[in-house]
Amino acid sequence: MKPTLRDGGLTLEPSAGRDLDELCRLLWHPLVRLYLCDDAALPRAAVGGMLAQSAELDGRGLGLWTVRIADAGFAGVAGLLPVPAGGGAAPEMAGGVEPLIALDPAFWGDGHATAALALLAGHARDRCGLGRLVAAVDEPDRASRRLMGRCGFEEIGRAPGPRYTLVLYRRWLTAQ
Repeated sequence: MKPTLRDGGLTLEPSAGRDLDELCRLLWHPLVRLYLCDDAALPRAAVGGMLAQSAELDGRGLGLWTVRIADAGFAGVAGLLPVPAGGGAAPEMAGGVEPLIALDPAFWGDGHATAALALLAGHARDRCGLGRLVAAVDEPDRASRRLMGRCGFEEIGRAPGPRYTLVLYRRWLTAQ
């Protein structure tokens, strides 16, 4: 089972079926789905499938966490997801684990994404034994690209994406 992760008033709780309604509302928000879901409103069943896949990753310490903020409640979702065997967006991503952060726009600009990503990176290193994280960010998503820079990710290339060019990142979690 994935642990609950905390940093001050920010809590990442392992996501479960009880989070489906909140997760659907988040992923259907036009500003959230613009880049995260390539601007598609995912069917409820697909979001439920994401939660089921997350549960299957629990034993590896990976999957989705529900982001909660003290005195505010649900704020979004965070995750550590394995990249598909072929590398997903690019071969240099193969074998990697990619963080995911999606916050309700009401919580943008407050440092919560940075704190959540720091919690995920620490968990990936300390509890999962990972040496690196990888990420692919839509080129026009400037906020996510700034987040990558703030959190120690280095740009390693570009690749075609489903909708936009993807900027590829890597962050070493151990000394190289």
